This record gives sequence, structure tokens and C-alpha cells, in this order.
Amino acid sequence: MIGFVICGPEHSGTTLVSDLFRQVPGIDAGFEVGVLLAETPRAFPSLLVHAEITCWSWAIDQPTLAACCDTSDLATFYTRLMRASPLLKPGTHTVFDKTPRYLAHLPACMAKLPVPFIVVFKDPRATVYSDWRKAGSPAFDSWFDLYAPGKLGYLRGLYANYRQVQQSQDPRVCLIRLEDLCLNTRSTCERLYAHVGCAFDPAYMLLRNTRYENTRLGAISAGVPFEYHLHFNTHAQNRIATAFAELDHWFYA
Repeated sequence: MIGFVICGPEHSGTTLVSDLFRQVPGIDAGFEVGVLLAETPRAFPSLLVHAEITCWSWAIDQPTLAACCDTSDLATFYTRLMRASPLLKPGTHTVFDKTPRYLAHLPACMAKLPVPFIVVFKDPRATVYSDWRKAGSPAFDSWFDLYAPGKLGYLRGLYANYRQVQQSQDPRVCLIRLEDLCLNTRSTCERLYAHVGCAFDPAYMLLRNTRYENTRLGAISAGVPFEYHLHFNTHAQNRIATAFAELDHWFYA
């Protein structure tokens, strides 16, 4: 019942990708899970933050989650979660797990669950813009001085896992650049759906009935990954490019 896994840096487009898959009849999911970060499903409730997110985003209570987790088998866990969640659309037969944090532990997560994985990423300048906007759009330089070291430390580990699967050309992993999804939508969507064995329908790109406000528009917009150009001047963009230069494969020319 678990079809595939979506991960990537926070605010990189993982929710947009998940909403694309929700357009497919019979496929649905809650917002996030996180169970692959635990040793086994039985240990998952002890990961309090992720367990609480799962309860909220799959519309279940803690006793129900505990019952889903009473197994050492991940396939059983996901099947129970699918059957327990009242949030999923009627006729759902396959769920997916969209949890950005899995990229930080990608080799271990892939070893636990033998399904296709999708890694979504975007230009670091766009990532910084997303975080800056979420922080309330403060004065850039003073904010960036405090923000950049910790953010780079976090992204460095994600980038290392990205580069590992990129260089190995692991067929279980589909790498999706948000800029390509927004600018070359049809070809990127075709590759995305083919990776998990789904037929592509152009109507899916209309994103009818999106569930979460993270997907801000009712269709894929070419401008979304490039909004930082409107709000960051050349000085700010150069600071980001310098500070995050080691993530060179993520920069979009």
C-alpha cells in the first residue's frame, strides 16, 4: 500500500510534488509521516514531533497511531495508517510518504523501504528567500549573519546525500529540480510519474483541490522559484551565492 517516498530540503517544493500525486485517482497521503527516522514503527511514537505531525496531518489520534505502530513491518504500518485515516479521498489504494527530513538520512531510509524515492531541490537563493519570508522579511544582512552558518551546516549533509545518489545514478531515486518542474513542466511531470509507475495526465498539472496552503497557486507557476529576484538585490544574492557556494550543483544559472 506504500507506493513511494518524497523528500528534500524544507521549502524546496516537496508539497507541490505531493499535490501533483494527489491528482492521481487512488493515490493520497497526509502531509508528512517520519516513521523512517525511527528504528522500527514501534519506536516511532517516541519521536514526539514527527509523531504529533503524523496525527495532525493524517487526522488520527495518538491511540490510533500507536495501534498503527504496533508492528516491526513498515508495509503493515503504512497499510494500517491508510485504513485508519479519515482524511484520504475515497478509493485510495496507495499512499506515499512525503517527509523532507528523510534526505538527511537517505541511505538509511532507502535501506528500510524498497520503494522509489523522489528528491526535490531548488536553488539556494530561493531557499534563503523562503526562509527569510517565513521569518517575517527582516533586515537582510543582520538576519543572514545569524542564519547562514546553521543553515549551511544543515544543507551540507543533505547535499552530500543528494550528490551520492546523483553520482551513483541509483535507479530508485528520481532527482527533481523545482525550477525544471516549473519551467519544463510536462517533461518533468512525465519523468516524475513514470518513476513511480503512474500514467501521466496533463489535467494533473491543474492541481485541483490542493489540501495545504504551502501550494499557493491552483496550477504550477513558472515564476515561483525565482521570486527571490524581486525581493533580494544584487548584494543579497551575491552574499547567498558566496556563503552557499559549496552547494554548486543546486544553483540554477
